[in-house]
Amino acid sequence: MRIHSLFRFSFYRRIQISFLCFILLPTVVAAFLNYSITHQNVREKIFLSNQTVLTVIAKDISKTIDDMTYASNFFVQDENVKKQLRNFVAMKRIESFHDFETYLQIKDFFSLVDVKTMNPDILMYVSNQSGFIVQSSEIQGADPELTRQQYEAVKWRVNLSKPNILQWLGTVPTQGENALTNKAYLLARVIKFPSDTQQLGTLFISIPERYFMKAFAQLGTSKLALFDTEGKMIAGNPDVPYVMDAHAGSSIRNESLIQYSGWKLISETPDEQATGEITKTFFITLLLIIPFFLIFFVVSMYVAKRLHRPIRQLQAGVKQFGNGNRRIRFDEEGKDEISDLGRTLNIMLEQINQLIVENEQEQEQKRELELQALYSQIRPHFLMNTLNSIKCNLALDNEMVHSQKINSLMSLLRAYMKFNEPSSLGNECKLLFHYVDIMQMRSDLVVQLDIELPPALANLEFPKLLLQPVVENAFVHGFRKAVDQPRIAIRAEQIENRVEIAISDNGVGVSQEKINQLNAELLNSHDTEAWQSDKRVGLWNVFQRLKMTYGSCSSMTCTQSELGGLTVRLGFTEKLDIGGSAC
Repeated sequence: MRIHSLFRFSFYRRIQISFLCFILLPTVVAAFLNYSITHQNVREKIFLSNQTVLTVIAKDISKTIDDMTYASNFFVQDENVKKQLRNFVAMKRIESFHDFETYLQIKDFFSLVDVKTMNPDILMYVSNQSGFIVQSSEIQGADPELTRQQYEAVKWRVNLSKPNILQWLGTVPTQGENALTNKAYLLARVIKFPSDTQQLGTLFISIPERYFMKAFAQLGTSKLALFDTEGKMIAGNPDVPYVMDAHAGSSIRNESLIQYSGWKLISETPDEQATGEITKTFFITLLLIIPFFLIFFVVSMYVAKRLHRPIRQLQAGVKQFGNGNRRIRFDEEGKDEISDLGRTLNIMLEQINQLIVENEQEQEQKRELELQALYSQIRPHFLMNTLNSIKCNLALDNEMVHSQKINSLMSLLRAYMKFNEPSSLGNECKLLFHYVDIMQMRSDLVVQLDIELPPALANLEFPKLLLQPVVENAFVHGFRKAVDQPRIAIRAEQIENRVEIAISDNGVGVSQEKINQLNAELLNSHDTEAWQSDKRVGLWNVFQRLKMTYGSCSSMTCTQSELGGLTVRLGFTEKLDIGGSAC
């Protein structure tokens, strides 16, 4: 459950959920942590115990391999053994007393080796080129016929060209009624005479599965298996894999490498066997916690309900106030937080009632002002209608000059009346012609107005009457002295997304020092009092409206005009579709 979903519940439900989350949840988490830590500790202890036993078994197997190496070296290096084996090379059966003595001598050699190895489970026998076999002893299950069958099964595995190493021949099954094990693992050593490389025989060492069963019994109930260097199992439980399967169930796995042979001893203990009792105890504990959880839940519901009762009373009172009962008040008895909240709400209700009364009074005053505004709108309309009648009468009397003046005056009055409505740069330029027409009549000047406006900028949204104060400055200041052929030129151009408007005149102009001072004041245009005291409110107003419309990237600078007077340049960036401006 996400956090913001929790706060959709009532305060009462949130108290209950808080009880469950902050009291019961830590208990359950602590139980799971305790179980996890105990489970991990038991696994580690079993792992260390198994590793210790596995090391002991590996040393025992390693000792057995050392004994077999000793036995093979004894038959290969002892001169007396090689002497008897020379007599044994061509023997097919015991046909004479000399053959019998050779047979007994070889048996005695095996007895010497048995004294060193002291392992009655291991069977050793030697065979010659004719396949005649002399085995170490008549141990239980060592039937000569079974020994011959074993020899016939593995003799082809012997590499006669490698007399210097003990060869691992793999496993062979054991058959017969007297066989105590299902299979045996065989080793062989080729015996040759060093001087003429004559093969004297082959020593075979047979390790029955019984030997491994005795060794593996030390690990108890864990599964254990022995693998050769190729990953083939020699002995042990077939359920133990040579390579751990990632998709198999969890188990405790131990490995130990047998020295010299490269064999690997692997044991696995299933988790169910190692930690089953701990898991069982944990779940029994959880089952015992459930009744206590139910009891706790019932008690928490009762406690939360009592805690929530004052909140419900406050909630009911607020709903009544919202439904129009403005006289409702809350109980302020007590010193707890709910009582403080009730007192605060009572103060708020008094303030709300006061605000409602004041708002009703303001609405009444607003209605009166709206009526007055409606009455006041009648006067401008009356004035416009009167001027329009005068214009028509002048036109009928062929007084076209005065009729045009009246028309220009009406256009200016309409612009002033709708000052806050949006306009376009094209309409603003048309309005300037009307303004210049009126100013020519007032100043008794004939001023030429030239406007260069690209068609792409004609529909550009532009504040109404923004350029009029700049043109007015040209009449008031630029043409305050007589000028030959007064002229005002307005040029608009667009460079990428930035628009530049230049208003130039051929008036008397100003000095460069005053231009620099004026530009410095424009950079510091936020100082309203300085502008008003300097009586340049018109230019300040133009710049402020430009920045409010197009943003802080707008600019306004003054330069000397090529016509001889002053040039005022307005620069701004077109509005973006989302509002505002981009620099």
